[in-house]
Amino acid sequence: MEDKRVNAPAEEELTSASARIMRGLGLDKETQPEIQVEPVGFFENFWYHHKWTTIIVSVALLIVLICTMQMCARETPDVYVMYAGPGFLTANEAREVQNSFRQVMEDYNEDGERGVMLNAINYLTDAQIKEKLDAAEKDGVDLIIDYAGNNDAYERFSLEVLAGESVICILDPSFYARLRGAEALMPLEEVLGYVPEEAIDEYGIRFRDTAFSEFFTATHVFPEDSILCIRRVSVMSAFKGQKKTERAHAYHTELFRSVAEFSLPE
Repeated sequence: MEDKRVNAPAEEELTSASARIMRGLGLDKETQPEIQVEPVGFFENFWYHHKWTTIIVSVALLIVLICTMQMCARETPDVYVMYAGPGFLTANEAREVQNSFRQVMEDYNEDGERGVMLNAINYLTDAQIKEKLDAAEKDGVDLIIDYAGNNDAYERFSLEVLAGESVICILDPSFYARLRGAEALMPLEEVLGYVPEEAIDEYGIRFRDTAFSEFFTATHVFPEDSILCIRRVSVMSAFKGQKKTERAHAYHTELFRSVAEFSLPE
C-alpha cells in the first residue's frame, strides 16, 4: 500500500520561510534600523526620581525669601506704644491710632520714617468678665468667654513689661495699678517737670482728658477710664546695650511730652 502521508516541512525550511517573511516586512536584523539609546544625563535622572521633592523645596525657599525681603523692607519703629485693657481694636483702628501719634512726633531714629508700633493687648479682669456675662444674660444673649485666650493676653502683658520695647502705655486701671505697685512707672514730675491738672496721681493721666485725645478722635477706641503713663527702663533692656536703651527711652520720653502737652489748634 502506498503511503499518502505528507511529510512535515523540515525545521530548516520553516526557519527559511520565516526569514523570507521578515525580510519582506523589513523586520529582519539586516534591514531593521538600529535603535540608538542615548545615555541619560545626571540632571534628567535626578529630575525623574526627585521631581516633586525639588518642587516643594523650591516653593518653600521662595516663600522664605519673600518673607525675608518684606521684613528687611519693613520700617523700624521709632517708638512703641502699648494698650492693655478690655477694649478691642481692629487693624484699621490700630492704624488710625498710630497715625495720630505720628502727627506729633519726629523721625527720632532718622531712618526717613516716623514709625509707631501699637501693641494692643485685649484682656478682661474677672470683674469685667462678670459684667459682660450679666449684661448678656439680661439681654438674652449667649456669650462665650475665651478664658484661655484671656490668660494668654495677661502673659503677653507680663512679658512686655519684663522685656518688651513698649514704653508709652495706655492702660486699664487694673493694669495701671499693677505697674504702679511694682514701681515700674516714671513720675510725671520727672518726665514733664510738673504734674498736669488732669493727672489722676503723680504717675498717670486719664488719656481721654488730654487735648491730644480730644483732637485726635481716633483714640476714642480706648475706654474712657484708660490711663496714659510711661514706664521706666525695663530691667531686661540692659541686655540690649545701655546706650541703645537710653537713646530709645529718650525718644519715648519726648513723644510722651508731645502728647501730654498737646494744645488744641486755635
